[in-house]
Amino acid sequence: MDFNFFIYLAVGCFTGIVGALLGLGGGVVIVPFLVFVSHYEPQLAIGTSMLVVLLNALSGAIGYLRQRLAVTDAAVWFSLATIPGAFLGSYGAKYLQGKIFLGVFGFLLVALAFNMIRKAGRNGEENGVTVVPKQYNRRLGIICSIFVGFLASVLGIGGGVIHVPFMIYVLRFPVKVAIATSTCILAVSAIAGVASHAWLGHIDWFAGLGLGAGAAVGAQLGVRLAAVVKSASLMRGTGVLVAATGLKFLLSAFEGK
Repeated sequence: MDFNFFIYLAVGCFTGIVGALLGLGGGVVIVPFLVFVSHYEPQLAIGTSMLVVLLNALSGAIGYLRQRLAVTDAAVWFSLATIPGAFLGSYGAKYLQGKIFLGVFGFLLVALAFNMIRKAGRNGEENGVTVVPKQYNRRLGIICSIFVGFLASVLGIGGGVIHVPFMIYVLRFPVKVAIATSTCILAVSAIAGVASHAWLGHIDWFAGLGLGAGAAVGAQLGVRLAAVVKSASLMRGTGVLVAATGLKFLLSAFEGK
């Protein structure tokens, strides 16, 4: 077997742990790895990343549903709302990766990340117990999810980098519930992104399946870690990865990539 496959498995496993632990899908790790380490063209990296995000999220969603941490109603509605945007995003990827777009989006992510880190621990648990909300603003969540699906497909970031902060700050979901729900959303919404990128020939199946297999295993570990890690730490970790994603886009904007 090709030695690169074992590298893909290892990187995928790490991605799965981080993705499931923080509800971010893993695109924030996979896209930079494929572009800067494996020297993939951006569109091929994004399409391949979507396949990894799908396999990672499916595995993580199974784990979180067993723990009953996800708001299943929100996961269904929000994931369905991301599908139209995901299809449009796969076609708009080559038009919306200019310097201005990347710069503005990167700046917003960095600002959001700073706020998440600063406010870590102020949301999420009552007397040490994570409470799954029974009511939330469904309409607002659906509107946001359409936008998330579009950006996720354009940038190959899985969508959780936007969904998790949105559910924490706007819908007032506890941190662990937002992460679990985001993972379930990704498990559904990534299907549309994978289908459209596959149709356009934007997926390296060898790398994607290798990374995805590792991610599926790592996601189970991430789900178990999330059960014992404090919400404040999860929020800070999410903030760090959101910041890293934003900085990547800012650098790409300045370098003209």
